[in-house]
Amino acid sequence: MSFKKALFLLLIASLTIFAFTGCKKAKDKGEAAAGEVLIIGGQNPETGPMADYGSKTVLGAQIAFDEINAAGGLNGKKIEFRHYDSRGDKTEAINLTRRLTKEGACAIIGEITSGGFLAMRELANEAGTVAISTGATAQNVTEKKVGDKYEHIPFAFRNTLQDNDGAPSLTNYLVHTKGYKKFALITSINNDYSIGLSEFFRQAVKDAGGVIVTEQTINDGDADVSAQITSIKNSGVDVIIFTGYYQEAAKLLTTMRSRGLTIPLVGGDGFQSPDLWNLAGEAAVGAMFYSGFAPESERENIKSFKAKMLERGKEADTFSAQGYDAAYLLFEAMKQANVTDCSDASQRDAIRAKLMEIKNFEGVTGTMSIDGTGSAIKEPFLLEVVKKEDGTFGTKSLN
Repeated sequence: MSFKKALFLLLIASLTIFAFTGCKKAKDKGEAAAGEVLIIGGQNPETGPMADYGSKTVLGAQIAFDEINAAGGLNGKKIEFRHYDSRGDKTEAINLTRRLTKEGACAIIGEITSGGFLAMRELANEAGTVAISTGATAQNVTEKKVGDKYEHIPFAFRNTLQDNDGAPSLTNYLVHTKGYKKFALITSINNDYSIGLSEFFRQAVKDAGGVIVTEQTINDGDADVSAQITSIKNSGVDVIIFTGYYQEAAKLLTTMRSRGLTIPLVGGDGFQSPDLWNLAGEAAVGAMFYSGFAPESERENIKSFKAKMLERGKEADTFSAQGYDAAYLLFEAMKQANVTDCSDASQRDAIRAKLMEIKNFEGVTGTMSIDGTGSAIKEPFLLEVVKKEDGTFGTKSLN
């Protein structure tokens, strides 16, 4: 072998060793960096039909985590909010839960929709990872049926206002304060949230002494709802309950007004989005709904939160507020549990245990306690869409 060839081979060997050790050091550095943070997962629809709800939830939570990190983090570590877009798709919700649990998430904020949360809740439970929904309102959404009873799924939580509190509160206001007795009920039959909420309103109307004169159905995404509105107009009802989301509510409102039907359209917190009046315009005025958050409140923490949202270019709403509160609920539970390593299943279980002990937590969505089903107990706000003196639209509190 020539001297030049030997020198060349020696050089190649040296470079190979350097490259290998360099990569190993980079890997070690990355592993060390990963150990310096606590990952909170997020999976919500950031695009698609539910994007307004999901993206607001993510923004509210991000603001909270930014504040926590600026104040020194959690138990000596920074929080990384690692969130992904589920697009409102149930299969994607399942896939993202698998991904986040494999990535070592301490807990997951999501899914916001009842259908999405129902799809992923038991998978998160099997992994021993808390999943907290900021929007799921369906009955028993944190529980599973065992025999003829429901039992709490240990790692399933929600900090939403529950429909079994909201629907009766609004219905009692409509019957006993407004004097409405005859109701129409519209359900979106391809929407789990709507189907479940209709059950609560049926019972609430009966308990309040009202009567549902007629029921109609639609599907999310229907372009034409004129047949349903025409049928309701001929029924002589005082008010229409619609149990779906703001997109379909806006279609119903514009169709109602174009047909000369001026009675109120009312619903749940699925109505609460500026896009309700952005889409329906003047037709949205007079619509009423219940909510877990009242942006009109003069409470200092709500005014502060609204300002923080505006700094990010968005208006505060229920979903952003519940995302913010969910982040601080997790922070409180993890702080009390002294969590430092979420690869340790016992530490993730300690988060669950501390969440179950939460009482009288003061959030921007009000004072809440976690009950035996992993759900927050709250008082609802009743809101009505109004047109302000400056010509813009918003809501006013009814209670």
